[in-house]
Amino acid sequence: MNSAELIDELAANLKIKLEFSKNGCCGVFFDDDEICFEMHESQLYLIAELGAFSKSEKACKRLLEANYLGIQTGQAVLGFDSQHESVNLHRIIDGNLSYTEFEKILTDFVQAARYWKKWLSEGESAAELQTVSSFPQGMRL
Repeated sequence: MNSAELIDELAANLKIKLEFSKNGCCGVFFDDDEICFEMHESQLYLIAELGAFSKSEKACKRLLEANYLGIQTGQAVLGFDSQHESVNLHRIIDGNLSYTEFEKILTDFVQAARYWKKWLSEGESAAELQTVSSFPQGMRL
């Protein structure tokens, strides 16, 4: 399935209407967590704003460690949005996927976003939280 077909199937499964804007964007809330989708040619971007950026060296080091090879981000990437001074998580899906593959990627992405959102909101005390390097399998949105 291509990007548009995946989003159509997601909307059907969630029983909502979901359409890309003329800029190629749309979003869905999973509980309190907004996931934005952007379409760029054959690529589909998943984007989640996680929270304010911490300028502490310890926090920056932790975010970089998590980003390394996508090991603690569910293969997504943590990044800094300088315009909003916030940390975002994003993942690019390129090419055709089955809906089952897309749902697995989206589930892992939502789990990673929730983890890092919590970690950022709790500050340095969150360093002891369990990492997301091994996601529970079969989580449904």
